[in-house]
Amino acid sequence: MNELLYSGLEKLGLGDDEKLGKLETFLSELMLFNPTYRLVSQTDERDIIVRHILDSAAAVPYLSSLNPDSVIDLGSGGGFPGIVLATLMDDVSFTFSERMARRVSFLKNEVLLLSLKNVRVISDDSFNISEKFPVATARGFHPVYDIYPEVAKLLAPGGRMVLYKGPGKNVEKEMAETEKRFGRIEYSIIDISVPFLDEERTLLVIEV
Repeated sequence: MNELLYSGLEKLGLGDDEKLGKLETFLSELMLFNPTYRLVSQTDERDIIVRHILDSAAAVPYLSSLNPDSVIDLGSGGGFPGIVLATLMDDVSFTFSERMARRVSFLKNEVLLLSLKNVRVISDDSFNISEKFPVATARGFHPVYDIYPEVAKLLAPGGRMVLYKGPGKNVEKEMAETEKRFGRIEYSIIDISVPFLDEERTLLVIEV
């Protein structure tokens, strides 16, 4: 058992032995394929656990409170936050959207390996999807002012964008520019705590 991963999930009040096992397998796969696929910039196992897996998991309490039946993850890349969220929220249907072929291949392999029956992977630009979702997530994606209209079109009435962000003051600046371009937007900034990470992390939640 990976003690750091276990301890971090325990601090978040998440996971059971089966889900922990899946995330440990995912971690091993990431360490194996990262040098070739360049899925994340970090190569140290501890950094990957804290800065990617636990960082992704830290949004689960908030996302669960929304009680969505489906979520679209935009630009799923190496599986963050998508793989982590789909593992920990296995009663929710997830759609992963990713353009880069090698990352799509990796995601599809992980979905099969981890038996994530609640996931489908779409090899396309997120903005070409015509379906509507109650929640859209993204991590390390474009600034809001570059994607706002396109992401809003993916959301059902009353839907939310839940975007992983850093310090709140930076998010306020980003939203000021977004509102300058698109007018008044209903949003909130939610502080989240990532175990073992001494950095400010937030969720930017935009209601449409």
